[in-house]
Amino acid sequence: MLHVGVDAWNLPADQRGVGRYVRSILREWHTSFGDRIRVSLIVPEWHTWTVRARYGSATGGVPYPILSRAFHARAQPDVLWFPWNGCSWLNFSGPAVATLHDAMSFVIPDHESQAKVIFRNAAERCHTLITDSVFSAHELARELAVPLDRFTPIPLGVSMEPPLAPPRIDVRELAPYVLFVGTSEQRKGIVTLVKAMERVQRTDPDLRLVIAGMRGNGLRGDEAVVMSELGHVDDATLAALYRNAVVFAFPSRYEGFGLPVLEAMAHGAPVITTNVTAIPEAAGDAAHYVPADDADALAAAIARIRRDRSYAASLRERGIAHAARMTWTVSARSTLDVLERAAS
Repeated sequence: MLHVGVDAWNLPADQRGVGRYVRSILREWHTSFGDRIRVSLIVPEWHTWTVRARYGSATGGVPYPILSRAFHARAQPDVLWFPWNGCSWLNFSGPAVATLHDAMSFVIPDHESQAKVIFRNAAERCHTLITDSVFSAHELARELAVPLDRFTPIPLGVSMEPPLAPPRIDVRELAPYVLFVGTSEQRKGIVTLVKAMERVQRTDPDLRLVIAGMRGNGLRGDEAVVMSELGHVDDATLAALYRNAVVFAFPSRYEGFGLPVLEAMAHGAPVITTNVTAIPEAAGDAAHYVPADDADALAAAIARIRRDRSYAASLRERGIAHAARMTWTVSARSTLDVLERAAS
């Protein structure tokens, strides 16, 4: 059985896509691959007993052993896994694998430039590197000046099971709505979406825009469009938002994968997105594609799905079938395969 030490420093705090990725992989290893893997969480705190409850809550109550970085070698893990876009600490020896999700820190102006250091640390210390898409593998190989064959692209996944808890808000009170999930920053195309909704609402004033995610630099606050900003929502509410959306719109300019696209499909939302960067790897042939930064094309696509029930149903069906092939079980198995090879 493979003993994997998982760098867990950000596990309790990260509610973004990376946090969802790490928690989902850990859950699948526990439920589906317990005969192949044993996990220890490696944390920055010295006195691990003081943080055991916090990390245990982040893993859904799975009682993983918790080790301090300072003493992790005593447990003799077969391999270390750094899933947070690089090596957050360096006093380790032995085999190590890092997941570098995308190259945004290098190619998007003013985007977390300080993160470049831990990316480079991973490229230097971890011979084996995982990323979310073929597109990101090429981007990262270029920016880090490392051979492309050091990267293994493993697509992210989704859970097809409905949440056990009820949503915290009644999303039907928002209907009908176009849904956007993510930080409302310019890279995500939120300005283009607002412009498109302004056009749509001229003839369809009842259709509002709903944004689930943190406010970023893409919204001014004086947009002439009817919308509801919900901020961060729990998983059950997010699932309900996807299920009840007229359409999920994700007009991003740059993505290392595009997890919300796949989540929306899993919950049966018709998806409109852009045909750029890694997004087609996430969406496959199950989305309606529009050019990035084209508000007119986006508005026309929203209007078509709103009025054409047959087309909307076709997108829903294709999306569910596509998502069912891209689950967290598949991602977890592929990640485990990489770790086993690295440790051998």
